[in-house]
Amino acid sequence: MKEKVAVFFGGRSVERDVSTITALQTIAAVDKARYAVMPVYMYDGNFYVGGLDKIGDFAPFDPSAHKKAYLISGGLYTLKRDRLKREFVPDAALICCHGGEGEGGILQAMLEYNGVKYTSCGPFQSALCMDKCMSKRIFSDMLLNVPPYVEITRGDFEADFDGAIARIEEDAYPLIVKPARLGSSIGISAAHDRSELKEALEVAFGFDSVAVVERMLTNFTEVNCAAFRDGDKIVVSETEQPLSSGDFLSFADKYTDGGKLSGGGHVIPADIGAAELIVKATTERIYRELGLDGVVRADYLFDNVSSKLYINEINTVPGSLAFYLFEGMGIGHGELISRLIKNASLKEERPPANFGTDILSRFKSGAKLNKMQA
Repeated sequence: MKEKVAVFFGGRSVERDVSTITALQTIAAVDKARYAVMPVYMYDGNFYVGGLDKIGDFAPFDPSAHKKAYLISGGLYTLKRDRLKREFVPDAALICCHGGEGEGGILQAMLEYNGVKYTSCGPFQSALCMDKCMSKRIFSDMLLNVPPYVEITRGDFEADFDGAIARIEEDAYPLIVKPARLGSSIGISAAHDRSELKEALEVAFGFDSVAVVERMLTNFTEVNCAAFRDGDKIVVSETEQPLSSGDFLSFADKYTDGGKLSGGGHVIPADIGAAELIVKATTERIYRELGLDGVVRADYLFDNVSSKLYINEINTVPGSLAFYLFEGMGIGHGELISRLIKNASLKEERPPANFGTDILSRFKSGAKLNKMQA
């Protein structure tokens, strides 16, 4: 009997379209002889099923052409004449979401509450890696190199512009300004002077209430490396050197102007000499020590002048699930997906709480509701 796999994608995220591409790539690569697949599209806070297996279903997306679904006790149900109809009970959820609630831990928590195993990091790790400020603090505690940065909120910026700018300008220009909880290089700008800094912050705050301002390296190589858990083993991928057309790797570099989705835009392995071994070792260390799961991609900056390696960020659901980084190791796209599904099935479930008390009976019998310490 085939295992049932629900592929979740979309969500209230600016990366929803990229997520759709990842999902369709994944669905096409799944071994249909082993798995029965149901696409589940997240749109405007709802789940939709039915069709959803070709680009035309999303450009544009028409909710009325599909069935709204509900996740109840581990199964996906639809409503028919005011009665619930069971559509699909997945053995595992294959998460292809980028950004938003689908990558940031909310979907993962919902699946755990429903007893559905999934191919991704847990809720805590997902939220941690999505937040650039929090993850930088963790990386620093691990004694990893992090580019000097300042965290600034929209409230600080609006209440005391001069003070906020002065605090940022303690680091010399040029600077990189990023929304704290976004991906795919959306909302990122370079700033070479105060005027550009103000504009870059306004752009970032259009996407998030917190921005990260980093000192920009001027002679560096971007390097990516992925990893996934295969039982007790962590499999580390080849390295990748994305090619950018400007000061940083932009959304266009990634997806439209010769980016990965159009068949170019990177060099495998990265041209950084022996530092490639450090990248791979660091990726495995981060994966293991943070307790990550599923396929993740670590993004680095290699300073070509000082030969210093900086950790930039962790993507817990990378574009295309980073399948292309494992192909040179003899792990094809379909095989990668099969291993992710198998590993999800091996996840240990948290034992149910089984601790009885007489607290409620005592209150029912007339005990006073005094202050309690939880």
